[in-house]
Amino acid sequence: MILGQWINCILLLFLVWADCGLSVKWLALYQSKQKPWQGNQNCSKAFGMVKRQIKICKQNLDLMGTVSHAAILTKDTCESQFSDRRWNCSSIQKAPRLTRDLVRGTREQAYLYAISSASLVHSVARACSIGVTTKCSCGALPNSPPHGEFKWGGCGDDVKFGLYLSESFTDASLSKRGKIRTSKKAQMNRHNNAAGRKIVSDSLTMACKCHGVSGSCSIKTCWKALPDFSAIGSILKQRYTSAVEVKRKRRKGVKVFLPQNPKISSITKDSLLYYTKSPDYCSPDPKTGSVGTKGRVCERNGDGWGGCDTMCCGRGFKSFSIEITERCECKYYWCCYVKCKTCRKTLHLNTCQ
Repeated sequence: MILGQWINCILLLFLVWADCGLSVKWLALYQSKQKPWQGNQNCSKAFGMVKRQIKICKQNLDLMGTVSHAAILTKDTCESQFSDRRWNCSSIQKAPRLTRDLVRGTREQAYLYAISSASLVHSVARACSIGVTTKCSCGALPNSPPHGEFKWGGCGDDVKFGLYLSESFTDASLSKRGKIRTSKKAQMNRHNNAAGRKIVSDSLTMACKCHGVSGSCSIKTCWKALPDFSAIGSILKQRYTSAVEVKRKRRKGVKVFLPQNPKISSITKDSLLYYTKSPDYCSPDPKTGSVGTKGRVCERNGDGWGGCDTMCCGRGFKSFSIEITERCECKYYWCCYVKCKTCRKTLHLNTCQ
């Protein structure tokens, strides 16, 4: 009996360890500053890549600088979007080691998978249009005739190739020896990766350029382009807020996710899914990955997430003032220099105790 319990424990630990590998450890590439990559030496587990990702890396060295840029973009956008939240994405800095809140099926994990997948689509699509690699180029022009006084032309972002590379690279850890992993976590991560990609592809808009004498717009050329990634990061933050808690059930021989809340009738392709409640992130807790909010800046009279009452979890806050100097009242003089004054400014700040 005791031997059987030990075997079950070992199997459980193995499954937990294996599931931890289904991760976004490749975000450790944000630490790589080598552009362009000169050889295969950086295609290694040191940057959190699994075997399949290492193979893709070696086959696409000309694009690995772009993949590194996507990791940086993920980190910077996440930290910017959540700067006023208790969870502020600081855990990404620990990649390839991930804290427990990012491997147990939380909504933070859902957001991180979606934004990393989205940033890779965005970065690669943009890289294609500016000629970083010969593997792709401008996005295909629309087949439909233009509605308005313009013509299709220019060089749009190659979202099709961006989607292909992003899916190949980010989903690489969700299969083993050619077989798709079927665990609950792997299925959730696969959905959230796809949700991030879909949000990018749905964000394509029309960009135009005018041609004509003396700046007139007698001829207008238009193409499909992606917005700045900050706009996509904002959409993903909204999806994080409205993320759907799910349970997994077998339907007609297939395991599917269903909303825990019976009032939610269905799950859309661009919804973020999670199945584990998040920690409150109020106090440091290595077991959950929380670093706490002590010392975080907050708004004294704010009633949102960034307000001191919420950010500080009722512990109170301290207020202080600092004086800074900055350039001000700058004027441009012909030709060709800028002259500024030096101004002093007092900042009133509040930090959580």
